[in-house]
Amino acid sequence: MDSNGSVPNDQGTGLRVRDLRVFYGPVPAVRGVSLDCPPGQVVGVIGANGAGKTSLLSGIAGLVKTQGGKVELDGRDITGWPAHRRGQAGIVYVAERRRVFPSLSVRENLTVGGWGLDKGEVNLRVEKIFTMFPRLKEREKVPSFRLSGGEQRMVSIGRALVTGARVILFDELSLGLAPRIVAELIGTMRSLADEGRIIVLVEQYIGVLLKAADTIGVLERGRVKYSGPANDAAAWLEENGYMAHAKTAGARSGAQSPAGAATGEGR
Repeated sequence: MDSNGSVPNDQGTGLRVRDLRVFYGPVPAVRGVSLDCPPGQVVGVIGANGAGKTSLLSGIAGLVKTQGGKVELDGRDITGWPAHRRGQAGIVYVAERRRVFPSLSVRENLTVGGWGLDKGEVNLRVEKIFTMFPRLKEREKVPSFRLSGGEQRMVSIGRALVTGARVILFDELSLGLAPRIVAELIGTMRSLADEGRIIVLVEQYIGVLLKAADTIGVLERGRVKYSGPANDAAAWLEENGYMAHAKTAGARSGAQSPAGAATGEGR
């Protein structure tokens, strides 16, 4: 990361996952998943609840023990590294729930991400986040429990960037957020990828991935059912009933999903 918080585009070869396996006791959650995540791209992963999406991200981040496979970053085998060491290498997991320190202000939450760094450098990075999310600048002294869901998600993303994150693992970015906020965050993700970061985005909503991702992988019961460029993935998802399922689920809920909002479906 350079002095203004950006990641140079020529950094490394990216994140490579091969035959990753995660078990909870005797129950397999991830059954031999492989992903190629080059710098400058958003890699989307979609699947139903229980497909293994969160377990996959947790395995990449080192938050759960893996029972097989390999994780490489820029050609280095990091499979045996604990979570904190992977974090130091620039891999940050942004959980589906908005994890902020509720009693701390927005600025204090962001500053926590720079623990161990020079104070001046942390301030530079925090100001860059305020440029990225002007709404947070307006509320920098507000306790985080008073923020909306979308604002809390922005704080989580901002804190990850203050750490110097190079690989950002997003779990259900759109969960519980208004379509307008989802669209804004999709734009943010694209900007982060354009700076040379590696973005892995797990989603249930097809429209979000089709709008944001360069490539899409479909998980079913812990295995990759399909993987390909987003344009090709749209046709595959349509042919295999995923689009119809998404529309049916949205109709049953009585509300438009973020996917529909992002793509214009259901309007």
